[in-house]
Amino acid sequence: MKYAVEVAHLLNGELVSVRHLSTRRERYGARLAAALVAGAFILGMAVVFGVVRAFGRAVYAPEFLGLWLALGLLSIVFAHVCVSRRLGRYRLGTRLDADGFAPFELDLVRRVGRGSMFRRGRPVASQDSAEAGEGFELTVVAGMQGSIENGRAPLPIEALVGAGSRVRSVRLARDARAEVRVGPSLFVVRSVPLSHSVHGKVPRDFWRPFSRVALGALEVAAVGTLLSIIPPPQTIGDRPRASGPRITTPWEAEKRLRWEAQEQAASLHQCFDPLPMSCQHPGYVGVGVSLNRDGELRSNWIARSTYGRECPVDQCMKDVVSTWIFDPLPEAMRVVLPVQVLRTEKPLPPKVARAEATVPAGNGDLTVEWTRGGR
Repeated sequence: MKYAVEVAHLLNGELVSVRHLSTRRERYGARLAAALVAGAFILGMAVVFGVVRAFGRAVYAPEFLGLWLALGLLSIVFAHVCVSRRLGRYRLGTRLDADGFAPFELDLVRRVGRGSMFRRGRPVASQDSAEAGEGFELTVVAGMQGSIENGRAPLPIEALVGAGSRVRSVRLARDARAEVRVGPSLFVVRSVPLSHSVHGKVPRDFWRPFSRVALGALEVAAVGTLLSIIPPPQTIGDRPRASGPRITTPWEAEKRLRWEAQEQAASLHQCFDPLPMSCQHPGYVGVGVSLNRDGELRSNWIARSTYGRECPVDQCMKDVVSTWIFDPLPEAMRVVLPVQVLRTEKPLPPKVARAEATVPAGNGDLTVEWTRGGR
């Protein structure tokens, strides 16, 4: 289509507005609407994801992305179609989004696609078959006054909408001009070269037709995100820290460290798996640790042990202790922690399984009775 249509609105002889209709402006407005909706959904998705992360939660990615992408694509298509249709017509009526006021709802000018010489059962007044394809048509109804110059002598509108037909559509040629009077308003419609139409200018309220649908889709996506919230992921081997009493003194800190060390003592059994059965018995180890205020292990050693040279486990236990985790402390500490050794899961002979082992402690003796299936 090589031409555009200019519609000037005059009220009591004063110019109110001028609007151009062209396929180029339709494409520009539709793309702008699609870009605005896409940007709104991307921003909304980022904000919702940030809020979820701020509360220490995560989202199930397939469900989260599928919901936002589906609603976003539907909203983009809806906005593209709505704006394209709205910018392809000049609307009269009593609604706030109408281009001009009239006591009836009507598309004064609209773009039509390629088709026959008839539009919705209404004959096209122009007989120029070259213009019967894609172009613009002017719709007139009873009650309008004025004239139409469509490549011929001016034709009164009253003659088009006589007694035989109350609504008539006229295909506008490249050099067409029409003056349509509706009450005190005068609409001057004329075809202009495509280069004269304003390319990058769209009505300020072009976003109104799709704004409610886009905002509704955003709300649905935000609410639907609640269904995809999951607990934060944890890596294998993470040990949740027990919530103990508040530590305020070194003695409370040492008692807490002893409890934490004994809780992790089960990992020492791996040092006894390759040893002979004679070493498969409970015992006692004094584990020396040096910790900073954050509970990080700076160094460790085996201070004393009930296992002799026939059971060389000191180095292995030292390596295992280096993987232990401790809670933060009120101050850096260097302490020896007494730990009861938990033996391997390998079965013991009946005599050994029921034996009682006497383990010397620092301030006395620690007696441990070990039975099958115990720790």
